[in-house]
Amino acid sequence: MLHPSASLAREVHHAWCGPSLLVVDPKGGANGGLGGWYFRQTRFLRQLRLLIDGAEPFACSVAELSPAELEATFLHPEVRSGGGGGSGSGGTPSGGGRLLFRNLDLRLRYRVRPASLEVTAYLTSRWQDALELAIAWQLDADYATIDQAMFDDAAASPGAASEPAEGGVRFRCVDCGLPLATLVSARPDWRFEAGQLVTKVTLERQQTRVLGLVVRAVDGSDPIDEPAERRREERLASWRGSRMTLHAAAETPFVEIAERAAEDLGSLALLEGPADEWLTPGAGIPLYQSLWARDALTATWQSGLIDRGDMLEDVLDRLTRQQGRVDDAARDEQPGRILNQAKTDLRSRTGRTGFDLNYADVASPFMYLIGLGYHYMLTGDRGYVAARYDAALRVADWARRQGDLDGDGYVEYLTVSPNGPTHQGWKDSENAVVDERGHQIRPPIAACEIQGYRYVGLQFLALFALVMGEVRRSTDLWHEAAALKERFNRDFWLEEEGFLAFGLGPDKRPIRALTSNAAQCLATGIVAAEHVPRLVRRMFEPDLFSGWGIRTLSTTNPAYNPLDYHLGSVWPVENASIVFGLRRYGLSDRVHQLVTGLYDLARLWPDGRTPECVGGYGREEAGHPGAYPRANRPQTWNQSAWPLLTQCLLGFVPLAPLDALLVDPVLPPWLPELTVSRLRVGDAVATLRFERDADGRTHFHVLERKGSLRVIEQPWLESFSTDSWERLAMLARSAVSHVTR
Repeated sequence: MLHPSASLAREVHHAWCGPSLLVVDPKGGANGGLGGWYFRQTRFLRQLRLLIDGAEPFACSVAELSPAELEATFLHPEVRSGGGGGSGSGGTPSGGGRLLFRNLDLRLRYRVRPASLEVTAYLTSRWQDALELAIAWQLDADYATIDQAMFDDAAASPGAASEPAEGGVRFRCVDCGLPLATLVSARPDWRFEAGQLVTKVTLERQQTRVLGLVVRAVDGSDPIDEPAERRREERLASWRGSRMTLHAAAETPFVEIAERAAEDLGSLALLEGPADEWLTPGAGIPLYQSLWARDALTATWQSGLIDRGDMLEDVLDRLTRQQGRVDDAARDEQPGRILNQAKTDLRSRTGRTGFDLNYADVASPFMYLIGLGYHYMLTGDRGYVAARYDAALRVADWARRQGDLDGDGYVEYLTVSPNGPTHQGWKDSENAVVDERGHQIRPPIAACEIQGYRYVGLQFLALFALVMGEVRRSTDLWHEAAALKERFNRDFWLEEEGFLAFGLGPDKRPIRALTSNAAQCLATGIVAAEHVPRLVRRMFEPDLFSGWGIRTLSTTNPAYNPLDYHLGSVWPVENASIVFGLRRYGLSDRVHQLVTGLYDLARLWPDGRTPECVGGYGREEAGHPGAYPRANRPQTWNQSAWPLLTQCLLGFVPLAPLDALLVDPVLPPWLPELTVSRLRVGDAVATLRFERDADGRTHFHVLERKGSLRVIEQPWLESFSTDSWERLAMLARSAVSHVTR
């Protein structure tokens, strides 16, 4: 059976690096719409087209060579009339017989750098006579934000004034409140006139001329010059050279998808701020090339094993510096609170949106604690924890004092800022929270998954206190977490449905809508063991499991909409967290079922880059699930799903403070063999090979190990599938086998 292939209806191509983004249309250039070159989410070049004798060459193809590079091919002039012999014959000469059709070919290579764009044009003549051609770059700037460009509101942008510059042109942002300019330089000899950089080129037959164009963003308030660009690129290259890699004897789509995802994660680093923040990723391309804290924290803990938490560390460093210090209603800032988002577009930086710094999110504070805890598990770095211990305690204090609005022991959200979002849980869209009748519920709301995040955060905070030698505080925090779990299972469990409530509404009654939020609670461990089997069975009923993943809302809910953001769509990142939850309880069959759905879903899309979220159409209902309109692709935390899915299939649990790695592999039938290289835990580096035998059991061997690391065969403590005798047998096998070969 052939595997379907899908694409987003919006036909544009992207290349990006740090805060820099290029968007070209199917013709390989930019001419309005979303097209153009952006820096810090502001369009520094709106129009970028190459003309030959005043006409556009015919675009043949556009290729994405790497996240930062595009290459487009063209012919000139194109066939103007058919002659019955197919598309390659019957053409008529152009320009009075001076040049026959398709005798000039052109390649444009775009390379995006952190604060500049390099364009190289390779122009070759296949014509029998010498040619003299007029070549022009058509250029314009408008300084529209990415949101304005996406939603056809660029007319409200500041606009630009232009003036000739040496070897090119300089555009300047007019009345925008910031010293922004675009410097365009060309080589060899060009002049700027009537909105174009123009030159003359003479070509003999089979001769190629190389024409270069460099576009640089000038941001006087926060510049990135050429040496600073190189330092950022070197840091990114170093990250790539040290990350974990996957291999299989015969390259499989799974390995290709996972490796592409890892490459994308590095490429999405924002490369902004101090050097120890450069690897902080943006949330997605093209709309979310800025910091969204919960996205960045989720993505970097989910992918922590591929780089031993290097990206996670940069995220934590930035968020620690920007932790809430004061009560500021305009930003929903409160002491101890962790940032929601920080936008860098022109309107936000000049105070017109309120989103240059915004704290209206109740997930990111606890994700900060989870991220810091996981970093410790990956590195064993006590000093790193000690330096951020006070920040972690401030998060816990915020949760008790201002996060719990009514003193009932749960964290609720209620936005104060008139510019802030209505909802602040994992589902943060305007219409995200509905009851079982499909009616909208307004805040304050205590969302179920937020209580789970807090539960894990308290457990990690208890660990931090123990590391700091504060045994009494550690014990108190552990008891606080246990009390939260007991209270949660009393108040959120819906016995009739065998499910968890979406949340508690303003009247403190359970919101009985069946949503994916409940499935996220599995990953946090807050669900009582006696409830897990019923919850999991209900999750995989057809109204919630589409065959591709768990829907955000049951199809039985009157508000269900398969193409809405949170009312029935499927989110790969959320489903990866659900897989993590299934794995911790040892539910391998369900792990395989959900991972297979996500794997098949990724194979629908070019390069395995699943859109931001896909539709909720079931596999038996439609040929493909559909996609959310204007979805980002790639979306950072979707790409981080693949490292986490790999970790779940291999059963990796890093315990760097103990110089140990727990392993419990369960490869599916479609992935019989996998090798993991450059896996770093603490100060050790290891290579492991995994093989699935005919009986369905997965075995592993440590092929190489440098540094102190004990590789121990052992499942999660909560696993239902392993009894005490099996655990002892695994420990015995680990003691005598799996040694370095």
